[in-house]
Amino acid sequence: MPVCNSATPVTLLATPSRSMKRINQSDLIEAAEAVAKITGQSHIFIVGMASTAKSVPSLNTQMTDDIDLFTPDAESCFLDEVIAAVGEGSPFEAEHGFYVERLGSWVLLTQPRGWMERALIVAHPRLVIRVLHPLDLLYNKLETGRKKDLDGVLQILNSRAVLPEQIRDFVENADTPKTTKQGILRNLEKVLRNWDDVAY
Repeated sequence: MPVCNSATPVTLLATPSRSMKRINQSDLIEAAEAVAKITGQSHIFIVGMASTAKSVPSLNTQMTDDIDLFTPDAESCFLDEVIAAVGEGSPFEAEHGFYVERLGSWVLLTQPRGWMERALIVAHPRLVIRVLHPLDLLYNKLETGRKKDLDGVLQILNSRAVLPEQIRDFVENADTPKTTKQGILRNLEKVLRNWDDVAY
């Protein structure tokens, strides 16, 4: 287990009013570099819709105000420091137009095995920056099933980067409980009822 050095107490800034930003790969790198500098960790894993800046280029990324990520080798170190420096209401957000939401691998606990190996790599000379594979992202969002998650699924489908058949195959072949798969496939059908591909 990594050892976390003791931290200096931090004071959070008031959250300013914000507007959404269109995230690109440069933003992913900025976020990863900032977190790496604070934590001393060189392995950064990006999840959530911001990951599509790398994994689904045809989506042209989505408008968001945060990048969700975690450091796989030291998930609980420097949490307060990260929040203060790059989190919501931080100077980083004021400068870059988005903030970093630091999560943990717990957000992927119910993913099919192999999500780390399937992840895509964002090129960087010093860091290992991974983003969730689009099929894993879709699985995650369909399992969660909130409106904003299903809206994200619809956006990815509209990009034509992933087809419904690919999602179904991925879900049906996943090493996860049958009831989980059934719920995910039901949510997929909800999304498809709003999909604008008239040829489907």
